[in-house]
Amino acid sequence: MSNHHQVVIIGGGTAGIMTAAQLKNHDKNMDVALIEPSEKHFYQPAWTLVGAGTFKYKDTIRKESSYMPKGVEWIKAKAKSIDPDTNSVTLEEGEEISYDYLVVCPGIQINIDGVPGLKETLGKNNVCSNYTDPEYTWEVLKNFKGGNAIFTQANTPIKCGGAPQKIMYLAEDYYKKSKVRDKTTVKFVTPGSVIFGTKDFADTLNKLVKRKKIKTRFFYSLEKIDG
Repeated sequence: MSNHHQVVIIGGGTAGIMTAAQLKNHDKNMDVALIEPSEKHFYQPAWTLVGAGTFKYKDTIRKESSYMPKGVEWIKAKAKSIDPDTNSVTLEEGEEISYDYLVVCPGIQINIDGVPGLKETLGKNNVCSNYTDPEYTWEVLKNFKGGNAIFTQANTPIKCGGAPQKIMYLAEDYYKKSKVRDKTTVKFVTPGSVIFGTKDFADTLNKLVKRKKIKTRFFYSLEKIDG
């Protein structure tokens, strides 16, 4: 393993893999290294479909090696720290990797403790998240017999700005198929001021929630959960 590379990428998820592939496609001789400890690659965009019962969780898991672009050096380790003054990354075991350019895309940390009560009830009591256990989301959907179905959006950055709405629309469709829609109130609760930040998308989504009779609540932030 070389200790210096033209480009070092931290994170072997979809972002890291795509960046590495684009760089190698641009210049096959470019020296690119990717730091990623996991042997498994999780295609998280499909977890919304898992939560809606239209995709199998096991099918979102592949071998990391099968997606590693040809010619990219895979460093199977955790990145511990970055020193921009010396253009170096220190690995968990203490080894240093230096670089000319660094791309940082390790994903984001899910802060379950950020909402009081969430840690204690997530994954039970009909409280679910596709980011942590999409299979439980599907269990909740299947067993739902009517009532209030509340879909929330965090007031912090999230992996996909449309994810909370995607599962909501899929769930609403399933409620129709399971014949509980007429006794269900679907609510989208968001701290934002609009349904989506891009106007063209927002115009269409506003028509969609109206047609589906989904109730929207803007300027509302999830602060506490009592499971």
